[in-house]
Amino acid sequence: MRELERKKTTLAASVSCFNLYNLASQVPLLEEAGIDLLHFDVVDGRFNDCIILGTPTLQALRPHTTLPVEVHLGVYEPEKYIRQFADAGADYIAVHYEVLKEPLKVFDEIIKAGAKPLLALRAETDVDEGIIKLLPYVDWIIKLTVNPGYSGQSFQPETVEKIRRLRSAIEGTGLNVGIEADGNINPRTIPTVVKAGADMLTGGTSGLFLPGRSIKESAVEMLKAVSAE
Repeated sequence: MRELERKKTTLAASVSCFNLYNLASQVPLLEEAGIDLLHFDVVDGRFNDCIILGTPTLQALRPHTTLPVEVHLGVYEPEKYIRQFADAGADYIAVHYEVLKEPLKVFDEIIKAGAKPLLALRAETDVDEGIIKLLPYVDWIIKLTVNPGYSGQSFQPETVEKIRRLRSAIEGTGLNVGIEADGNINPRTIPTVVKAGADMLTGGTSGLFLPGRSIKESAVEMLKAVSAE
């Protein structure tokens, strides 16, 4: 597997926001822009009322890049999909806390499939004791700041306090667990989520893939926003 070397600020690119007509053309642009991680959303039509991406897309993409890929399973019964996405090339597989009955068993299945487990939290989910107990088993947590699945949604400002509480809980454990903010992350929202405790940023249609601007230019602007007041 391809392991991510997290930086002070790690940039991920949302595959669902690519020009899906020609995946191969996008990858060199992302690598040139210094993107660290590919974020591959999967939604089953039940976890939210849309269906996006699947194993054939990941299989088509995987040979064209050495960047690590995190598959974000916005699905019920994630156990059904772990092996197929790991076999398709996922390095990390994120499963949603809200649907897990036996989290450690699911994490173990991910590891056995050859990937590393991550935890994902919906926008409305706040930190609780169950989440804190799972922190030692993951490298980072994907914290949604919009509902899963649709590009171009409005940022939900109430998620900022949830990121802040999550960061406080992580610091309380002494663990080096990252927080990936995912959903309408752009130069306007980045200073707020970073100040709250996010150190990984997922770029999509509002921050990274913008008409009239190169991906590299957008990535530079996202990183500039990290230190903005």
